[in-house]
This record gives sequence, structure tokens and C-alpha cells, in this order.
Amino acid sequence: MDDSDEHFEMLIGKYLTKVGEQSDNGSIVVISHHDAEEIRSCLAFLESRARRQRSSRDEVDRSFQDAHISEKLLNLLIRAKPSHETIIGEEPKDRFVIVQDFHRVLNIWKFSTKGLKKYFLQHRAEEMTDIKDHYKKMLQYQRRIACRCLYVSERTESILHEMKRLSLEGYSYLRPTQYTYETVLGSWSLSSRELSFMLRGEGKAAGILQKVSPRNTLNNDHPELANNPWDDPLILERYKLLDPAKKADELLEHLFTLEELDSAEFKVSPWAIERTLSSWVHVKIRPRRFTQITSKPQVGIVDEDEVDLEEQEEFHVPARAEELMWRLFELSQSDTEVVRPPSNGIFRSVISSWSHSNHPNGHHNAERILIKMGELYDLGKLTSMPTPDIFNAVLGSWARRSQSMPLDAPARCVAILKHMEQIADSNTTLDKDHEQVSEIDQLWKDFYVDEKAYHIVFGAFKSALHSKALHTSDIAFDVAYQVDDLLQYLTHRCSQGKEEATPSGEIYAIVAKCYRRAIELLSSEISKDDDVLRESGVGFIGVHHQGTENHLLSALTRLNLLLNEMEFGHGIHIPDLSINVYLEVLKAWANATVIPDSEREALKIFQRAKMIGHPTLVPGAEMYDVTISALLRSDSSKNAHDALELLKEQERLHLEGNPSFKPSIKIYRSMLAAFKDRPDAMSLLLNQMTLLYESNVFDDLRDKNGSTTLGFNEILELWTAVEDAESDAASWGESILLRVANAVYTSNSRCQDSTKILRTSNFNTVIKTWLEAGKLHRAESLLEEMERLSHHHLLHDIKPDHLSFHLLIRKVIEDDLLHAEVHAETLLQRMRACGKSPNHLTYQLILDSIVKSSRGQTNSIFTAEKILKNIESASAETARHLRPSTKLSNIVLQGWAQSKDGRKGLKAQSLLGWMISEYQNGNSIIKPNSSSYNSVMKACIKSSKYLRPQQKRQNFEIILKIFKELKRSQNARPGVISYRMMLTACQLLLPEGPERQLHAKEIFDDCCLMGLTDEIVYFIVLDICDENTLRKIVGQDVKSWAELPVEWKRNLTQ
Repeated sequence: MDDSDEHFEMLIGKYLTKVGEQSDNGSIVVISHHDAEEIRSCLAFLESRARRQRSSRDEVDRSFQDAHISEKLLNLLIRAKPSHETIIGEEPKDRFVIVQDFHRVLNIWKFSTKGLKKYFLQHRAEEMTDIKDHYKKMLQYQRRIACRCLYVSERTESILHEMKRLSLEGYSYLRPTQYTYETVLGSWSLSSRELSFMLRGEGKAAGILQKVSPRNTLNNDHPELANNPWDDPLILERYKLLDPAKKADELLEHLFTLEELDSAEFKVSPWAIERTLSSWVHVKIRPRRFTQITSKPQVGIVDEDEVDLEEQEEFHVPARAEELMWRLFELSQSDTEVVRPPSNGIFRSVISSWSHSNHPNGHHNAERILIKMGELYDLGKLTSMPTPDIFNAVLGSWARRSQSMPLDAPARCVAILKHMEQIADSNTTLDKDHEQVSEIDQLWKDFYVDEKAYHIVFGAFKSALHSKALHTSDIAFDVAYQVDDLLQYLTHRCSQGKEEATPSGEIYAIVAKCYRRAIELLSSEISKDDDVLRESGVGFIGVHHQGTENHLLSALTRLNLLLNEMEFGHGIHIPDLSINVYLEVLKAWANATVIPDSEREALKIFQRAKMIGHPTLVPGAEMYDVTISALLRSDSSKNAHDALELLKEQERLHLEGNPSFKPSIKIYRSMLAAFKDRPDAMSLLLNQMTLLYESNVFDDLRDKNGSTTLGFNEILELWTAVEDAESDAASWGESILLRVANAVYTSNSRCQDSTKILRTSNFNTVIKTWLEAGKLHRAESLLEEMERLSHHHLLHDIKPDHLSFHLLIRKVIEDDLLHAEVHAETLLQRMRACGKSPNHLTYQLILDSIVKSSRGQTNSIFTAEKILKNIESASAETARHLRPSTKLSNIVLQGWAQSKDGRKGLKAQSLLGWMISEYQNGNSIIKPNSSSYNSVMKACIKSSKYLRPQQKRQNFEIILKIFKELKRSQNARPGVISYRMMLTACQLLLPEGPERQLHAKEIFDDCCLMGLTDEIVYFIVLDICDENTLRKIVGQDVKSWAELPVEWKRNLTQ
């Protein structure tokens, strides 16, 4: 800092003290004319410093501090009262502030954003350790930049409003000028760009990180910035995507109005129009794949009136940008002033805005602008011709619509591409032919087609493969033939010396992908036809038509030829080989299951890629997986052998340090299935897998399967897939875990660096496997070992959790139902000893296991009810206070309904009464629901065959009472099941006669009134009611349920 800087810093400090005095007492501060000049010089100094180049991030932060200070000084000038009358012009004024002071502060705020991107993003490559870290930090930078730009826009707009306020109070000399409006407009334009970048950055980060951190975490890594008003993340919550652009547009329209009122002082500049246009084109609304506007692909123009009103605001974005562009063009055609016509960059940005919009006619509008631009250029009204980059933007607008128009959009891209080539070819003719040519032809002389254009068009075909309309092989083959014709066209141009048309390996891959997709669909259609014939018992007719098979073979043959063309470059260009082409051809053969020996052809393609030996042709894990899967589809022993050899090769490559070659567990499953009739081969394969794992067991358990071929849980899963191998799998798994645990326990040097080598989940997997093998005692033994080992400080992560005990609960109770209560209490005590308080799921498993294992035994249901009622007292001493719930109570009620006890109806009613009492005493989670009442009614009905007539009537009275309570209940209401129960109770519990008919009629009438009459209710009524009663309740003309009034069925769920 030089002497002059120190001088101004002292002056600024002096007057900031006066600002503090002003804010403390709320009065106006009196300053002299000299003071005002010094303040003005401080503003000039701060403006000068704001214009300087930034050399560090600290200087960027200081520029915001300077802007904040300058606004305080401005407010001092606004509110300070002169010590004597000051003359400005001939009119006495009582304020020192002038328009230039406002403009200085506006400039300081404007220049505070200078260097924001440079010093927040310049070192990002060095700071990022991996891709996720990259996206996290980039998102934080984008949020901070957007936050600061929006804050600057707010401050500049505040200054504008202050000038308006003062001018309305009589200080007309402080009226905002054109420069004032344009400065604020430019600020909002910048904010529009940065907010758009931030929102797109959040979208990209969400795709990589799955979950994006909240915006209020902006200053977590930089708490020193949290007090800065320009770093407040709440600013970001105040603005949506379109808001800054709307602000800029409002200011522009206000300028147009001022120009009409006072053209001498206000003249809207081309710069203001360009900035506003820029604010709109930076709003890139992410396309919704253009599939929700119309139900089917179409090329015709869509009527905007048919589009939802909520999308109209989005449609306004490119339309407004285009409107401003043509305003610029009109200004350039004016004779009164010299204005350059819109540049190619402006035309391209507007076309890009249409391209990226959700407008259903965005592609048409983009092409319309291009055509109009060409016409104006030919007429000499534009100084530059449409460039290849602009044509590419139009190509992109059509390519983005390929998913909704899989045939028409790519075809239009091809037509535009060929038009570009015609223009470029005419240039070549002009260069060779020196004869006189037309003026228009000469204008287009420098036009050319670049490689990007070809890739955009082929990308359109690739995008078309994801279209929902591409659901039949006929459409898919149309796409494949179109893209293949384009490839042949490129090859022809390449042979004529057009190097830009040289097909790349990626282009060949797209063509192969289109054919592969068509072959997949055709194979699937053939397979479905075969299945229909076989299910109909006429499979002998023939599995498929010969012409269809020839079609399939023809497509596969074309793919093989495609490989030849790529490998040899047609003899006219250097081959550009891509492994993706081989992968697509390989997948096509692998999916052509109706072709005999298609799996052998797939193997040949795989071997062909390897034999070439090109550095770019290294088969990856996907190629191995596809080839092995194809070989394993047949029963051939040779295919199984070849698949096994490929798997061994893949394992070797992975263990040599190539993580991308890791075989998937799906391949191992398929391999084991292929050897199911050869126990020796299966055993050998499993042993190989386990040996391979054991050699890397420490790395696997520490790195979560990061360096081994298969993980611990995957190995166990494959073991259990083999018949009767659960015991062996559990034994192997337990030996591995205890081996590692003992190594840690004895402080093995390999384990010193990690406290999380073993996890509870590993042991739970083995416990589950022991239980599947029927070895309860081994599972319990392993649980005890977990409890013992978890006391070691390096093994605390294997302490049993809720799942560890939950796995045992069902098996323990099933094996000894007679002592279920004792076993349950023992497990609960062990859980509490491990610091795991039983939860509702624990009791749900206990009660459910007892009820399902009881086989209707009364004692077991009594045990379940006792456990239910003791839940609250059993958990009273723990930190987690539990209370019986509706779900737990309903399990016991259902148990009573299924029991063989003749008095189960009364016992179920008693339990329901206990639930109601508990609910009334404050247990809100035990509120009886419809299922609770229905279970009691079911218990009364299902005991009917064990009861005497008097007991049946007693049960019917219980059901009737329960049903009436259900209707009166505020927490539940009768459903269709309830009415079925009531009618069934009439049938089974009441003797034939008038009483049964009366109750049946009342229940059915009530059911109709509630709109719950389904077919079952109707059939029960038909079965129990006599002809006279039926005539009264349904009428004489009703012959079926469908003829019943609709109102009787209105509340039935579909």
C-alpha cells in the first residue's frame, strides 16, 4: 500500500465514524463543503481501486468491502446537512450529493464482481482429489458467485430506487440517467448468467453425488465469510431461474418508455438491448425430452393453445430473446444512426435458446431464424454469413427432439447436413473455376462443414434409440437403415477427398448400436411368437417364418461387414478403431438367440477384437460378461468350458490391478447353474472362488470389496445357491470372520491401521446362513462370539445389533413353541445387555412367530397376549419406553381368530376391550382400527362349528355389539369386509327363520347406504335370504350384481 492509499484509508476511517454517529442518534450530521469534497475524493479512490486487476482472492473479497464502504459514504452525503448554504448552479440546495456520486458507487459495485470466477475457480484442478470432490467444490464456488452477483444486483437496484425517491422529493437534479438504468440492467444480466450456471451445476452435481448439500451450507467450510451480507445463502432462495432476466427486461422496457417521453436525454443503446438479450439466452431450461407435449411423434407445427398454461412462461424465454434480436436488427437498418447488425454470436445464442427450450416448435423456430439469416445475408443486410457453428446449433435443435420423433428428427438432420455440404461443395467449385460467378455465390465462398456437424447428426440417431416410440423392430430397422445410408454417404464423400467426412470409430459404433437395437427387438418378437405357439400346443407348426430369420441373418451379416469396413477404412482413410463397435456387434449376436450357434459367433467377435492387438481394442468387463453369458445359455459342454476359461482370464486381469475387469456376481451365478449336473466342477469352481477371496480377505473387508473379485457376502450367496450347501457356506464364512477377528485380537500388524475391518453385517450374513442350514445352535454360538469379541477396542464395530437378534427370534420360537415366553425373555435380556433396547419390530417378530407357529393352540395365544400386555412394564426401566400398538394387538387378535378354542370370540372381545381402555387412558398408538373389530367378528364366526345353539346366539350378540361399536367409533368405520362378516354371521349363527331374514335385510340395506355392496356381499345375500326378502331388498327385475344401482357400489375401491 503506497502513501496515497494510506491517506485515503485514513480519510475513509474518519468519515465512517461520522456514519456511525449518524446511525446512533438518528439525526442528520452537519458537514462542511470541504468534508463533502473529501468524501467525494474517497469515492473516486475506491472507484479507481475497483477498476484495478485482481491479483488474489483476498483482493476480490476486499472489493466487496470497498463497495459496502462506498455505499455508507454515499448515504452520509445523502443525509448530511451543509453547514452553510451551498449553491449549485443558481438554485440553492440543502444536500451535497450529486448524480456522479451515485454513479461512482454503482461502478464500485459493478466492478466488485471483477475476477470472481478467476480467483474462485482458477486452482480448482489442484484442489480436487476425485470426481465427487470436484463437483462438491465446483457447486460451492458456483453458489458463492451467484450469491454475490445477486447481492450486487440488489444493491445497485437499491441505489436506483434511492435516486428516484430523491428526485420525486424535489431534487430533480438527482433524477436517474440512462447510465444509471443501464448499469443496473447490466448487473441483473450478469446475475441471470451466474444463477443459470449455478442451477445447472446443481443438476449435474445431483446426478453424480445423488444428494446435493443444502444451500445454507455455503459457508460451512469458510465460517469467516458467514457475516458478509453478500455471502448470505438466503439470497439464493429469493430468486428463481427467470427472475434476474425479468428484472433486466423490466429496466429495458422502462428505458424504452423514457425514450418516448424524453428522447433528448434517453436513447436506448444497442448495448442495453444486447445485455437484456444475453440475460434471456443464458436461461437454458433443461428439456424434458419433448415427450410430454404430444402423445406421438410429429413434425407438424404444434398449436401453442394446446400446451399447458404453466409452460407459457418457459416458452416466453426464447421468444423474448428473438424479439430483442430483431429490435437490434431494426436499429441497424436505421438511417439516423450507425449501429452494427446483430453478430453471428447473437444469432447463435438465440437459436441455441430455442434449441434448449421446452417449446414444442423450438426446432422449427431455430431453423426459421437460420433461413431468415441466410436471406438477409444474401440481400447484404447482414455483414457476416451464417457460420457452420450456427448450422450446428440448428442441427442440435433437431437432434434434441429425436426421442420424441425417432424417424423424422434424424431425417431432418440429414437433410440440413446435405444442404451444408452443397454450400461447401460450391466453394470448392468456385476455387477451381475462375469463371465469373454470381454475387450471392461469392458471398458463401468461405463456408465449410466441420466434423462436429457429422457427430451431431449421428448423435440424433443414437438419441432416437431411447424413444418410447421405438417399440417394434420395423421402426428400429428403419432407423438403422437411415443411419447406415448416411454412413455409406460419408464413405463416398471421403473417397472424393472430403477428409472432414471420414467416419470415426464412434460413428461406426452408433450404426452398430442401431442395428443391435433392431435385432434385439426382432429376436424378442420371434421369441414371444414361439411362446404363444407352444402355450397353444401347436409349437410343431414351426417356431418362426423363414423370411423373418433371413431378415435377422441379413442384419447380423451387415454388422460383420461393418467391422470389416471400420478395420480397413475402405482403403481410403486410416482406420479409427473403437472397441464399442465390437461390443455392439457382440451384443447383437448374443441376443439373436433364435439363430443356431449365435453364441459361437459372439465368441468369434470377442476373439477378433483381442487378436487385432490395437491399443484401443482392449475388451472390458462388459465384453467378457456378455460373451460368457451367451456361451452359458446352451447346454454344450464346449461352451461351458470356453466360458470358464474366459472367466479365469477375467479374474486374472482383475487381480493384476485392473479394477474395471471385476466379474459380476451374475456371471458366477450363471456359471454355477451351467455346472449344476457336475458336482465336481461346481465344487472346483467354488473352491477357486473362495481361494481367490481368501488371498485378499483383509483388503476386501477393509475396502468394502474394492480390490477383490467377489465380496464376502457375494461368496456366501453363491455358496447358498448350490443345493444343500448352506452348512458348508456358513462354516466357511464363520472360519473367515474368526480368522480375521483373531488376527485383530492378537494385534496382527496387518490390522493395526484399521478399526473397521470387520462389521456386524458380515456376522449377520453368516448367522442367517446358519439358520437357513437349520443349525440354530451354531447361529447362537456365533452370536455369543460376537458379544465376546466386541469388547476388544478394535472390534467394537461387530457388536450385535437389532438384526442380529431379530434373525434368531423366529427360529428360536419355532423350534420350542412350548417355552416361547422363556426364549423371548432371554433374547430380550441379551439385547438390553448389548445396549440394544427392544423396539416395536422386535415384539412384532416375537408375536408373529408365536401366532404363526401355534397351529391354533390356545396356550400359545395366551402367551402372545401376556407378552403384549407386559411390553410397557418390560421396557419401563430402559431409555426407550415402548407401549403396545395397534399393529401388535391385531397380531394377537388374528391369533385368537385362528385358534381352536371354543370361547375364542369372548377372548378376542376381551382383548379388544383392553385396547379401547388403553387408548382411553392415553396410549394413542393402540387405537383400534377396522381390522381390530373385524378380527373379533371373525373369531366369533369361526368358532360356530364347535358351539351349541345357545352359544351361537351369544356369539351373534357379541358380533352385533362389536359392529355397532365400530359404526359409532371415531377412529374406524365398517368396510366391505365388515359387512361380509355380518352377513356370514347371520348365516352361520342364527337359525333359519324371520329373525335371520330381518337381520340380513337390515345389514344389506346399511351396506347399500354406505355404497359398499360388492359381488361377494350380493352372493351371500342370495344364499341366505328367501325369495320374499330378496324381492324387498333388491327388487324383482335384478338378476345380477351388475344390475344393482351404482350408488350401492360407489365407495368400492377398484
